[in-house]
Amino acid sequence: MAAKTYQKAEVEKLLNALEVHAGEINAVADEAQRRAEKNSFKAYQAFRNKAGEFETFSILIEGRLDHLEGGADRKLQGHFDDLTALTYKLLIKTSIQFLWVLVQHTELPLGTREIFVQELRTLYETKKKLGEERYRSRLDEEARRKIHVAEEILTEIIDKAPSLLQFGTK
Repeated sequence: MAAKTYQKAEVEKLLNALEVHAGEINAVADEAQRRAEKNSFKAYQAFRNKAGEFETFSILIEGRLDHLEGGADRKLQGHFDDLTALTYKLLIKTSIQFLWVLVQHTELPLGTREIFVQELRTLYETKKKLGEERYRSRLDEEARRKIHVAEEILTEIIDKAPSLLQFGTK
């Protein structure tokens, strides 16, 4: 049975919606960064939820891009890759702000363990995604540096609070 194919117009609409969503993530990221400086992490969780929606929506669009009527479309793929790289760079930037606040504490604030564990996974996935050939050319030196900074901050947090990595207990 042949795989279902999708019309370019449908994928263009989805990409436009993804672009709007990326703008919403940017607004939520700004709020999360401001609130994290005041040790309030609810806005950060809202940001992570919005970013998770973007990632899920991206999977759907990527599947459609892989099965376009008439074959691949470089323009649509390029637009998708640009949005993805931009959003992942924002994810790293906002994660650094959150992690930087955490590293200032000798003990993690109440309720941040789950977010911290999520950040470990997010950083790994983001680094892996941005390491793909199609995204590498879309990263500037600043983005590469931020990935490295985030890894250093995570290491410092783990050194300060190794109990966070005891996943079997709370």
